[in-house]
Amino acid sequence: MDRRRRHAMIAGAAALLLSQGCGTPAPSTSRSAGASSGASPTRSAGASSGPSPTRSAPATRGAGAAGPEVELDSGRIRGVYDGDVARYRGIPYAQPPTGDLRWRPPRPVARWRGVRDATTSGPACPQASENPKESSEEEDCLTLDVTVPRKADPRKADPRNAGSRNAGSRKTGGGKTGGGKTGGGSRPVMVWLHGGGFSAGRGADYDPRRLAVQGSAVVVTVEFRIGVLGYLALPGMSGGGTFGLQDQQAALRWVRRNAAAFGGDAGNVTLFGESGGGIATCGQLTAPGSRGLFHKAIIQSGSCGTALLPNATGPGTPRYPFWRPLKETYAAARSAARQVGCPAGDDAGQTLACLRGRPVKDLLELTGMFTAASYGGPALPVSPERALREGDFARVPVLTGHTGKEALLFAGVLSLLGRPVTDENLPDLLRQGFGRRAEEIARRYPRDEYATPMEAWAAPNTDAMFACPHARDGDALARGTKVFAYVFADDTAPPFVPSLPGFPAGAGHASELAYLFDVRDKPIDLDGEPVPLTETQLSVARDMVAAWTSFARTGTPSSSGRAWRRWRPGARVAHLITEQPGSTATTPAPRCAHLDRP
Repeated sequence: MDRRRRHAMIAGAAALLLSQGCGTPAPSTSRSAGASSGASPTRSAGASSGPSPTRSAPATRGAGAAGPEVELDSGRIRGVYDGDVARYRGIPYAQPPTGDLRWRPPRPVARWRGVRDATTSGPACPQASENPKESSEEEDCLTLDVTVPRKADPRKADPRNAGSRNAGSRKTGGGKTGGGKTGGGSRPVMVWLHGGGFSAGRGADYDPRRLAVQGSAVVVTVEFRIGVLGYLALPGMSGGGTFGLQDQQAALRWVRRNAAAFGGDAGNVTLFGESGGGIATCGQLTAPGSRGLFHKAIIQSGSCGTALLPNATGPGTPRYPFWRPLKETYAAARSAARQVGCPAGDDAGQTLACLRGRPVKDLLELTGMFTAASYGGPALPVSPERALREGDFARVPVLTGHTGKEALLFAGVLSLLGRPVTDENLPDLLRQGFGRRAEEIARRYPRDEYATPMEAWAAPNTDAMFACPHARDGDALARGTKVFAYVFADDTAPPFVPSLPGFPAGAGHASELAYLFDVRDKPIDLDGEPVPLTETQLSVARDMVAAWTSFARTGTPSSSGRAWRRWRPGARVAHLITEQPGSTATTPAPRCAHLDRP
């Protein structure tokens, strides 16, 4: 494939997903090994030990016969050993939301007989992409993967490293670990919500081996409904507009029941996510149905107050909030129904029956109309941003943060699309994004303070969409709970989406993910070749894993043997993650008053 065509494919995928929200698109590459299992290409040995079972199919005894077995509350599963971890993949945590269960709250899985194969990850939930590897029409997708270190936890005897043992000591799913080889005491449990706005992404693309092994943690990655199937609502529909969030809660309930079977502590669960997953994590802090299901939260690059500005993620994209009133979603659903030939009158039941009869492929064309969760119902009584301000949230420790140059990724996408930010169009782009405040923004972010127009555009967009919402939400949370903050500012980090030659370096959106996970097909260059982290970057990554997992274990992040300082409304300071391993630097909160005014 010639370079021009590769650039076009990358730009197409980037435009599609980023236009739907905080997407993390993957350009087409030749690296297909391990893709179906979600493992890093270098880790794929043994990942595909048998065919992917249909979620409703009976258990199979053929695949992965030598793998570890655990007893869950729904039946026995067999996973696979993969070097220093054991993996249990494609575990159903709810019934398939198909047929009459489409657009219904998740329901518990029926118990199976025999030993179910758990060696292959489940599919991504339905989503559309110009990149075939990122597309899915599989509604039977409510599964999760569990990664467990094989070595015994060296810290299990130290009570200072434990969470609440009461919930973790319950008998859940038999509480037995296959052969005892993946056990080793009650480890902290970390539940990951993938990014992609509320309309794209796949949990199995994030291999948490380093978090599990270095941090001695049980890590769970989750698939949940997104887009039109996750956030459509009609009058009288139970749970309408929040099915994706309810799926996440169902996964957390599954973790509470089954964590002990993997050596995890059901009373010490950390919910964490990035971009759309970070926004959802913040939302779950305010959701009544998630109270008591997790005990710490990590919010990365997207908070309750995050909204994308017009044209920020691609030419012509509107402002994207991630929360909206139910009435707005009802109107969107009626418009969507008309687009696919369904009645859209006063009989919501008739509309719903028609939509349930439409094929997934037709519904995916409506995804752009359902990129926000709805508030005003039982799942989200008020907007999460308002709930934080009013103090109505779970009192659990929170680690919150963002990258130093979030919007630089979006500027890179504009360049890939042939619409780069230049000195000539910078004033117009600021007007499109900031409206009547554009001249003030230009004064507060003077062009001569930045090496390139791309960086001059990215700076105010980073503050408006990420840094300032995180600071405001951090203040609100700190009035009721313990809060820590960070800024990932390793400007040597490879970008999550490849950039053109000469594009400025910087810690753009999602660039920290490669420091925590082995992410499928990320990062890569324009030729589709992997860009591995350098030895120095790997040292920084070890510091980050130490901070994330020490927070999960104790509620206080620490790295290089030092605990991080707390964020307080009167002392707003964040830990600065730089290109230097062992950094103990801090940075003050951004000045946001000019962005808070209407």
